[in-house]
Amino acid sequence: MPRYPEKWLDELKSKIDIVSILGKYMYLQRKGNKYWACCPFHSEKTASFCVNADDQYYHCFGCGKSGNVITFLTEHERMSYTEAIEYLAKEYNMEIPENTDPEFTERKVRQDKLIAANKAAARYFYSNLSKPEAKEVLEYMDNRKIRKDTRITFGMGYSVDGFGLYNELSKQGFSKETLMLAGLVNEKGYDSFAKRLIIPIINAKGQVIGFGARTLDKNAKQNKYLNTRGTPLFDKRKNLYNINLFKRTLVEEKHTSIILMEGYMDVISLYQAGIHNVVASMGTSLTIEQCNEIRKYVSKVYVCFDGDAAGQGATWRSLDMLASVNLEVRVMSMPQGLDPDDCINKYGVEGFYEFVNSALPLTEFKIRSLEARADVSTIEGKEKFALSTIPVLASLEPVSREAYAKLVSQLSGLSVDSLITQVTKYLSGETIDKPQVTPQERRENKVASANVKISRFVLASMIELKSYVYAKDLSEDIFEDEVHKKVYRYLISRLEAKTAPKKGDLYDLELENKAEIDAILDSIYKVQTDMQAEHYKACMEKLLQTSKQNRINALFEEIKTATPEKQIELKEELRKLLSNK
Repeated sequence: MPRYPEKWLDELKSKIDIVSILGKYMYLQRKGNKYWACCPFHSEKTASFCVNADDQYYHCFGCGKSGNVITFLTEHERMSYTEAIEYLAKEYNMEIPENTDPEFTERKVRQDKLIAANKAAARYFYSNLSKPEAKEVLEYMDNRKIRKDTRITFGMGYSVDGFGLYNELSKQGFSKETLMLAGLVNEKGYDSFAKRLIIPIINAKGQVIGFGARTLDKNAKQNKYLNTRGTPLFDKRKNLYNINLFKRTLVEEKHTSIILMEGYMDVISLYQAGIHNVVASMGTSLTIEQCNEIRKYVSKVYVCFDGDAAGQGATWRSLDMLASVNLEVRVMSMPQGLDPDDCINKYGVEGFYEFVNSALPLTEFKIRSLEARADVSTIEGKEKFALSTIPVLASLEPVSREAYAKLVSQLSGLSVDSLITQVTKYLSGETIDKPQVTPQERRENKVASANVKISRFVLASMIELKSYVYAKDLSEDIFEDEVHKKVYRYLISRLEAKTAPKKGDLYDLELENKAEIDAILDSIYKVQTDMQAEHYKACMEKLLQTSKQNRINALFEEIKTATPEKQIELKEELRKLLSNK
């Protein structure tokens, strides 16, 4: 993101009034010194969305969404950080300073050239459809029932030959260096997408960043689909096909979910049929970056497989990745041998939505997939199937685990109690399939998790200016997490300036790790008010104890490699720590 001068940013933030900005998007009713509204992030009839003008902070007591003006604009309005800053600068009549960083300027100029080259290439490819040489590609699209208006919507085109693109764009003033950097031609000026159907790949901002290309030769030995290679603009790990059109219909059609496909043509076919909440993963294995991109827009994802893909190992990894970013995952399974494009043509929109509505929750999908792989007609097969579900059950919370254990019991005939016993053994490391974790590692992981939680509560108490907090007892060293250290430094700076901290400021400290800021602020509400002082004391004792032990361990290691003179100094520090019980 562009680097704005710190002084300029501080001036902008000092002018921002969260009430006036959020008031443009919802009706805010004042009650006391706070403002309330029905939450814009989820459906509700009773107002639980609270805006605090003093803290420049909002929090929904229904869905838990929290943040400041910038996070609201990035999450609700789908703006990038840069777009949010520029929007606010315009609102408060502040001129955006030019970025004088030479590296940034050079990168911006290069990026603008690549965007212009890709846009020109897209226009060239589309114009080729009107040429006689495009007869074959037009017949292909007609056979796939791709209408003319759909071709225009998606900017579909054709690469007539190997050198037409280079010749045309050279006339328009683009250098070979720029075209090569954009991934459009090789060092000889040859277009590797020659004689292929061209599908522009457009990002969320509406910019053409690359191309997908499908061969028309049924007997071709090369790959059916090719993507633009990695360029400064295009990274297939970070982009989703059709995110631009999905984003355009998001607010108007009030999408709450996305249907995730594997291929471009599936997306085009469904979009043409009127199903607009569809994207594809560039035909490659799903990445965590793509999962996070989906999570920006919706909380639920329907994963649509063709009949041959469901249940494969790579599929499970993708599903788990989606769940890891807190998406609700539902899995659609197409009839064997059919892909989504086939299904929409065979069953129509209503028929396709039947597959959507019958999509399975992630855990049930895994269990049903394991059942399909086993021969459950025999006792041995049922037992093998049941045992194969143990890792799946072990990954669940206790309540969900029991519910799904009942499903496995119904399918296998084994009792729920015997399944839970196997899960317990698995979790204790007795099962061969489970990666072995040493008791020491288990203890360390448990301590690390506990330290994160108690650190959050200590910081939250500081933020709330609780009377039981004494700054002299605190230091940056007692916090292990870098986000926690950053929050602590901010709070101390406010204390030294004798000004109250603002919750909204915390999101500016760590915009990339908003979830941890949310967790810190939320931790204070998890302890009853009359128990908070006592809990804080226990947290501090634990943090100080852990910090001391960490320093002792570090000293032992430092002494091993220190010079004799340094060893004397380190041993004296160690002696004092060990003698101070």
